[in-house]
Amino acid sequence: MEPRRESESRTSGCFGLCAYNHRVIASLRQRRRGLAAGAAILAIVAIGAAAVFAGPGAGANGTASASPSASPSAIAGGTSFGSSFGSSFGSPFGSPTSLGATFSNPATASPGGSIFQPIDVFATPGPPLLQPGESPGDAIFRSDAGRPIPAQSTEWLTLKASGRIVLSNGKIGLLDAGVDSMTNPSTGMRVADARTLDLAWTRWIVEPPASGKDAKGNSYYDLTYWNLCGPGATTVALYYWQQLIGYPNVTGTAGYFLDPYVATGVAWPSRGPSFVTPNGKTQPLGTYWSGSVNVSGFTAHGRGYLMHLAMAVEPAGWTSPGIAIFVDGQGKALYPTKGTPPRNIQAALNWEASGNATDWAETWYTTVNRWDPTLARDLTAAVMLDVGRDGVPVVAAVDTFDLPNWQASPPSKTSHTRHAIAIVGYDNTANPPTFTYLDTCGRSCNSRGGNQNGQIHVISQTQMVRALTDGNGMGFVW
Repeated sequence: MEPRRESESRTSGCFGLCAYNHRVIASLRQRRRGLAAGAAILAIVAIGAAAVFAGPGAGANGTASASPSASPSAIAGGTSFGSSFGSSFGSPFGSPTSLGATFSNPATASPGGSIFQPIDVFATPGPPLLQPGESPGDAIFRSDAGRPIPAQSTEWLTLKASGRIVLSNGKIGLLDAGVDSMTNPSTGMRVADARTLDLAWTRWIVEPPASGKDAKGNSYYDLTYWNLCGPGATTVALYYWQQLIGYPNVTGTAGYFLDPYVATGVAWPSRGPSFVTPNGKTQPLGTYWSGSVNVSGFTAHGRGYLMHLAMAVEPAGWTSPGIAIFVDGQGKALYPTKGTPPRNIQAALNWEASGNATDWAETWYTTVNRWDPTLARDLTAAVMLDVGRDGVPVVAAVDTFDLPNWQASPPSKTSHTRHAIAIVGYDNTANPPTFTYLDTCGRSCNSRGGNQNGQIHVISQTQMVRALTDGNGMGFVW
């Protein structure tokens, strides 16, 4: 489809931003060129101060006062995701839905009131984030030449911070400046006071244990598998993108995956991982995982895709595969991996959600660091936007000391460890207000009593902020 001429696609009510919106839309359209099967994300802009978008159903119950609205009006041309998708996506798992969502009083729905207060994505960096006892070699967790992160423009970050970038009807769009960001694009109503995404599939995204058998019966021993929370939380988030836009293939990715030491240009670590076939021979390909496997006493989902993120994904511009860190700042192999920094999580989310587009860095996600002075308000706002309005999780880099499923007995023995989780729900009506999260670290890597495979965790919003700001917390990606 040819782009519409401006005279054919504009109506009144642009608040002086028509030309600006046109530039943004053109940029978004250019970014999507080259997607598989001619897929493209169509940026859409609501016309009028409270226009309504057509989008994926929020699945909310209850009633609410609708915001004053005008007729929806798309002003950008371009193509949809191709004939295989159209406006809805067939999936064996169905689209994410809200569970018993309730709508808020319009006067109190937004943490900032009726006028949305931008989320602070421009907070001045604080001191280096190091674990106690870490060496300078651990700087690789903060800066990695093999995995450069393209800069996000101030223009795009300003739109993101204001909540104007939306995901509606399988397309990334841009709200007009006159629309309250806490408006549900599906209904024109206020974003719900409480929503939890459908967790029937994602709750069973659990990292493989450090030893055992893979999906083809190969035996393995790999301590890195205990440190794959970053790829795990990212897999949870991208599952919802698959349901909403048709990709990436979280539910069906399968193959062999090998720790990328050689691929990164370093020697295999001594006493490193080992892989053995059922007939006792060394398996040089690593371990095999698929979309759903039952080798750990339960059916685990998304392991093939999780391992793809950990060890194989390579966004454009990267020279090192995988989002987990396998090599230190001095070029020496790390075994087990040090984990996955938020910047790599952000990169993988944008790269995969873009469909591997050329201009992928500004697809959707950016990072709010723990030194944000308004972190508590900003986290609630970000979760309400991503989960409540748009139907995708927020990924948080936290300190395990503050998570209920990591509590030891006595609590003073609870460890301070960097960890990644996916925030998949919130309830601002609870006393105290809560977040719901998934932790892909199953019983094999955290055998504490409060942690079970497939468990859904609830935490107070205040406690979650502590987890983000405590010694090893780092911030959140939204």
